[in-house]
Amino acid sequence: MRELPPRPPRLWPLLCVALTACGGGGSASVPTPAPAPAPAPAPAPAPAPAPAPAPAPAPAPAPAPAPAPAPAPAPAPAPAPAPAPSAFTLSSSAGTVTLPAEYSCDGMGSSPALSWGPAPAGTREWALLMSTVPADGSTKYNWVLHQIPAATTALVRDALGPGLTGVGSDGPYRGYQAPCSQGLGTKSYTFTVYALSDSVASRLPAGSAVTGEQLLAALQPLLLGSASLTLSHTRDANSPGLSAACQRVRASLAGTPNAQAAVACDGQYAYVSSTGLSSRRMMDGITATNLQVPTAQNFLGSHAWRIPLQPTPAAAPTSAVDGPIGIAIDGVPLFNPCKQGGCQNGDTKVLGELDVCNGHAGRADDYHYHAAPVCLMADKPASYWDTHPVGWALDGYAILGYNDADGQVAQRDAICGGNTKPNANAPSGYAYHVTEQAPYVLSCFYGVPSPDLAGQSAKFSPMRPPPVTPFPVSGMSLSTEADGAQVLAFTSARSFTTTENGSDAYANVPGSYRIRYRALQGEALSAALATNANRGKSACWTFQFATAQGAGTQPDVTYCR
Repeated sequence: MRELPPRPPRLWPLLCVALTACGGGGSASVPTPAPAPAPAPAPAPAPAPAPAPAPAPAPAPAPAPAPAPAPAPAPAPAPAPAPAPSAFTLSSSAGTVTLPAEYSCDGMGSSPALSWGPAPAGTREWALLMSTVPADGSTKYNWVLHQIPAATTALVRDALGPGLTGVGSDGPYRGYQAPCSQGLGTKSYTFTVYALSDSVASRLPAGSAVTGEQLLAALQPLLLGSASLTLSHTRDANSPGLSAACQRVRASLAGTPNAQAAVACDGQYAYVSSTGLSSRRMMDGITATNLQVPTAQNFLGSHAWRIPLQPTPAAAPTSAVDGPIGIAIDGVPLFNPCKQGGCQNGDTKVLGELDVCNGHAGRADDYHYHAAPVCLMADKPASYWDTHPVGWALDGYAILGYNDADGQVAQRDAICGGNTKPNANAPSGYAYHVTEQAPYVLSCFYGVPSPDLAGQSAKFSPMRPPPVTPFPVSGMSLSTEADGAQVLAFTSARSFTTTENGSDAYANVPGSYRIRYRALQGEALSAALATNANRGKSACWTFQFATAQGAGTQPDVTYCR
């Protein structure tokens, strides 16, 4: 109505008539003023309301609703699912931009915790590479890990178990090689997780440590997707990993060609990381056994052996009655000569419980030396060890060979089995020397020991029931089969009893036997870790006990830690 042109007030009755007519009512019944005859023709204007439809053009705004089709672009949100491919991401609680020093050789040398997902459809296995690009433009690998189970979508800090470790570009250590650039400044390190459609194992060289280049080439035909995270680390002239004390410990590893150990340093300790396994013969020649076997231990990063960088003489010597006393330069722990519980229980070497390298496996299926690591020492001329450490004691002092730097048999004092003669490759003040007589390495600690002496039990995690009492055997040897399984073979001239869970017992008659064990990987590892008994564990081994002819002597069993 407001669109009608203004009319004199006297015309409104006519408009009302017209509207009533439009409504279907008879206009004849509507009273009009007497003068109305003059405007009688006005009824003709009654159709004028037809112009009222002229406001129909007003509906022209009806086309305004045409914008209604504009919502048609609303379907555009449909592409939102497109980000699905980028949904596969990798992150770390260590950081989003920088890699803290504790994950480098200027700290503990820890491997960072990582998590990733969701898995691309069809993922059967994961692989992981950590790489950096030096100034020469080449690609250098710090971490090589493959055959990670599909069910695993995270690694804890200093992880051991999920996947097989290859060798980084700084070799020969198989494990996380913490960033330790020779030059100062900031370097970038990229972690990349690869989703694979099948196991990469058959595409990798057998019987050797896999390199980053080999893994990257082998996984290409199986690649479903990847996710990366780049973090930077900065070194300056004051970085603790560059200190002379740290360099001295790190340089000592050069005494063995295949050292399975890595060194990182903060301002107080050198952290010697390893899995505790030797790259040489193990278990050969033992004549009294408790049937334990060598398996990988987690002496990595924050769990590494701490060696004081600035050893300090103690107010009084600390006894070394039981357990670890140091670490050899090949990453194998050094123990005192006594059996568990103290020397009153016997000398392991005298009792025939050590192999030809002076080591054996303990109750946690951990390999360690109880005397001079003679197989390691055979890598160099005997005189080399007169001036170079064969290992490091937990108080920070060096463990040297049989002689002093002048080539003369070392004079061991009556205190702890060392002397104060200077040595260019050892801290000043004191050094221990190995000997052929008990206690073989040291009898006590001249310096203040690191916390690892008091906390040694936390470093070992037994996974099998208490071992049998050592009994006489002959012909013991440890070998590795084509599939990676290890076999401990021996002959017993007497009957012996074994146990699987500590509450059962299996009688064995005199004869030759084999203990075959293998670290689980891939889907087999996932299945083992999925059981309630193994929650929170990360590494498993399957064991088979049989006669030399292959007849099983007890059920196969899987143990995890």
